[in-house]
Amino acid sequence: MLKTMSRPLVLSLLSGLLLPLALPNEFFLFGFPLLGCVCLAPYFTALARCRSWGRAALCSVVFCLVSTPLSNFWLAFFKDFAFLTIGAVTAAYCVLFIGFGAILWKFSRTGPYRPLLIAAFWMTYEFIKSTGYFAYPWGLIVYPVNTLLPLMQIADIAGLWPLSFLMALTNSLFAEFFLRLSRPWALSGEGPEEEATPLLAAKGGGRQSVFEKNSLIASGAFAALLALGFTGYGLFRMAEELPSAGNLKTVLVQQNTDPWVSGSQERNLLTVQKLSREGAAQFGGKPDIVLWSESSLSSPYKENAQRFENYPSADPFSPFARALGSPLLTGSPILIEEADGARRFQNAVILIDSQARIAQSYAKRHPVPMAEHIPLWEFAPVRKFFQDVVGIRSIWSLGSTDTIFTVKTSEGKDIRFGSPICFEDAFPYLCRNLVKKGADLLLNLTNDAWSRTNSAQIQHFVVARFRSIEMKRVLVRSTNGGLTAVIGPFGEIQASLPMFEAASLAAEISVTREESLTPYTVYGDWLPITVGIFLIGVL
Repeated sequence: MLKTMSRPLVLSLLSGLLLPLALPNEFFLFGFPLLGCVCLAPYFTALARCRSWGRAALCSVVFCLVSTPLSNFWLAFFKDFAFLTIGAVTAAYCVLFIGFGAILWKFSRTGPYRPLLIAAFWMTYEFIKSTGYFAYPWGLIVYPVNTLLPLMQIADIAGLWPLSFLMALTNSLFAEFFLRLSRPWALSGEGPEEEATPLLAAKGGGRQSVFEKNSLIASGAFAALLALGFTGYGLFRMAEELPSAGNLKTVLVQQNTDPWVSGSQERNLLTVQKLSREGAAQFGGKPDIVLWSESSLSSPYKENAQRFENYPSADPFSPFARALGSPLLTGSPILIEEADGARRFQNAVILIDSQARIAQSYAKRHPVPMAEHIPLWEFAPVRKFFQDVVGIRSIWSLGSTDTIFTVKTSEGKDIRFGSPICFEDAFPYLCRNLVKKGADLLLNLTNDAWSRTNSAQIQHFVVARFRSIEMKRVLVRSTNGGLTAVIGPFGEIQASLPMFEAASLAAEISVTREESLTPYTVYGDWLPITVGIFLIGVL
């Protein structure tokens, strides 16, 4: 079969297999850093060998058609909407890469500068795919190196984008090396036009400059300097002792039950209440806050307050909350009445005080597109299609405010926190807003138990890990099945629970807070935006 396929298509297929192996997966839970440095090289090589943008687009579709479902196979377990999740994501990237592949192919014809331009465009592409309503910041080329903490600290200056550029550059340099090794005639401009024009030939048949002849060495030296510079900066930052805003005695509860199973709420509540008591006992029965996961309360608490006085019958929730004596942060729907008079629900977190009352709440602002929220849902034909054909009966109404919660520690200090819900901790803009509004730390409540896979849990954790580094804030993740953890301001795991095990974690968290905000918190995604404008000029 391989003999009947052209070499560029085979190379694209190879990258489609290697990228999922480099990212966190079932074989290498936290990813394979070395493979991350070369996994895109076959695809970049394939583009350089294509004689037209149409062939490059075809190679790009092959790459996406293989890499996307393999990297995100766990999306098939998202309720009954596998064709809308893994199917739609795969189809979307195949279509997207028809255009992106053509642009990459264009940059592959830019002579000695192409490794830098390809890396710059790949970084810009990853920024585009991670931004906006349809953003999907999974599968980025930086994730294989998520365990190399000194290298990652550059994120507090410019986000993860410098690392995206560096990783793409190493891949494009390897592609350049393979091209020169297999086709040395390309340097002189002689030889056959097999599938692509001689890419490094001097224009107009003139003599090549010293840089053109040694561009691979120069670009490699530049990449090495970047890696050393990033690592040096990271070691310097990690040697600093960050100021503490206080210690927060926290109990994280991981019940490992599925709230999506019909009729499971009573069993789920009994489990989390039992685990909460066990965790609180480690603090002498008086933690500063107890964290449950997203969707732990499947019924709106406010409207069902009277019911929860006697439910579950074996251990009623409201009496439990009062006896706990500590604030409880949990996921719960909120019922609202919108401007059109319709009564809708919000996916929210609520802070329940020691009197079993709702003290504060926050409703999710960035939904899972086409699942939790559907554009134009208010129009009857759209609503009827998704209800009758797709099977989505209702959607969440979106929140509109960035709530900053406050909890008092046993030391008498007020700790302020934001609580992004589920995959909201994957979006820098949302977390940056919470920190700029005064959050001392971030407490994330997540339910990824539906994914049924370790790699899905780790992939989410790895995405979120960058938020702590970018803002130099502690990020606490309290999840249903994993990865429940306390992530320090340098991305280090300070405490965690095994995945898919019912357990509670009692952690006394040192809440660190620098006097000034990090450059990335203040200025955001200045790097990919600037580079993107430059690339438009180059095109």
